[in-house]
Amino acid sequence: MLTLDQLIAGATALPDADKAMLMDKIVESMTAQIDRDILIEGVNKAQERITEIDNSTFQTIPGDIALAQIRQLLGK
Repeated sequence: MLTLDQLIAGATALPDADKAMLMDKIVESMTAQIDRDILIEGVNKAQERITEIDNSTFQTIPGDIALAQIRQLLGK
């Protein structure tokens, strides 16, 4: 197995087109984990909101009223 220094040396010696492909693959592999983390964070936040609504610690408003308020704020 290559050390990190060997890997970097080999990667920086690549032609630009190959470097771009390598960078794309690295970012793609990182994005999968980032997307998963964001999804988990969103699910956790939704579960917190549901609990708050169930416990009456979070005040909800009907959708049509919320949209009317947004339209008013935007001047529409």
